[in-house]
Amino acid sequence: MNNQTEEKEIVLEETKENNQEENHSSKEEKHHCHEKNHSECCHNKENEELTLAKQTILELQNKLMYTQADAINYRKRKDEEVANTLKYANQDLIMDLLNVIENLDHAASLIPETEKEKKIQNGIKMINQQFQDILKKYGVVEIEALGYPFDGNYMEAMLVENDLEKPDDMVLEVLIKGYKYKERVIKPAVVKVNKVEVPQEQEDKNKEKGNDK
Repeated sequence: MNNQTEEKEIVLEETKENNQEENHSSKEEKHHCHEKNHSECCHNKENEELTLAKQTILELQNKLMYTQADAINYRKRKDEEVANTLKYANQDLIMDLLNVIENLDHAASLIPETEKEKKIQNGIKMINQQFQDILKKYGVVEIEALGYPFDGNYMEAMLVENDLEKPDDMVLEVLIKGYKYKERVIKPAVVKVNKVEVPQEQEDKNKEKGNDK
C-alpha cells in the first residue's frame, strides 16, 4: 500500500514538474513572440516615418525649384524692362522732334509764290533734312508705305479709293509719315488705300467670259 502511494506521489511530482516546464516553455514562446511582434511593429513604424520623411523632402525640393524658377523669371523680366527702358530712353524726345518734322514737311510741301518764299522754303527743307539725319543716327527711320501693300502693323488707313488699274490694298498716298524707332513703331503711317470694287456690270461680263471658256 505504501509502495502504491509512493508511486502515485512520484507520478504527481513528475506531472507537476512537466506542467511547470511546459508552462515555462509556453511563457518563453509567448515572450519571444511578443518581442518579435514588437520588433516588427517598430520596423514598420520606422519604414512609415522614413517614407514620410522622403515625401516631405521631395515636396520641399519641388517648392525650392519652383521658387528658384520664379526668381529667375522675375529677374529676367526686370532685366528686359531695364534694357527696354534704356534702349528707348529717348522716345519722348524723338516724338517731340517728329512733331516738329511734320510741321516742316507741311511747310516744305507748299508752293512758293515769290522768290523770297522759295528761298525760305529751301531753308526749311535743309533744316528738315538735318533733323532727319540726326534721327536716323539714333535709329529712327521712316516707314516706307507708298506703293506697298497695306500693313496694319505699320500703317493706319485714313482714306480709301477705288482704282481698278492698281492692285487691291495698295497704298496710294501717304497722308502723314510714319516712323520706327529701332524695332518699335512709334508713329504709324497714315495712308490712303486702294480698295478694288468691280462694277456689277463688269463682274457679270467677267462671269460670262468664264462660262464661255
